[in-house]
Amino acid sequence: MRITIWHNVHPDHYDGYQRDHPMLRVFSYVAPAGEPEAELWRAVHMFNAPRELLAPGDLATAAAYRKRKLRSFSAGDGFSVLPEDSTAERFWISDGLQLLPQDAAFERLATEGRSASQPLGQPISYMIPTLGDRVHEGLFEADDADSASLRKAVAVHHGVALAEVVIIPSP
Repeated sequence: MRITIWHNVHPDHYDGYQRDHPMLRVFSYVAPAGEPEAELWRAVHMFNAPRELLAPGDLATAAAYRKRKLRSFSAGDGFSVLPEDSTAERFWISDGLQLLPQDAAFERLATEGRSASQPLGQPISYMIPTLGDRVHEGLFEADDADSASLRKAVAVHHGVALAEVVIIPSP
């Protein structure tokens, strides 16, 4: 399964996540198949604990996270999980004590980082007419930079059919 870490880049992010807070994709990695919430708690530990307290199998992932000079995973930040053979990500938010499942994708995506929140992915402008006529922007990871791969990444994030995604070309 693919785990993606999202930093809440709203100025009040430590007070917790709100639907209007912009979420920035900052890191992703592949984890063994299993119970997503157990893997998310493992990720919280990897991205907060000192190196000497990490399990040997977690050192490389934690080092890659730190190499990007990312801040610790904090209250208001989130995760998305894409299980193998799935066509939609699932989302969680941390309130500092719990990981709270979300009913839908993060509504507002950031495309620029702040200090220790470095963006990951390619910036994309897109529309999903079934979700309204608003133009959305976000960062997405795709195997290729072609339109089909980008549409798939957007569709998986929002849990919609590929045919529902319209990529807006850059000027």
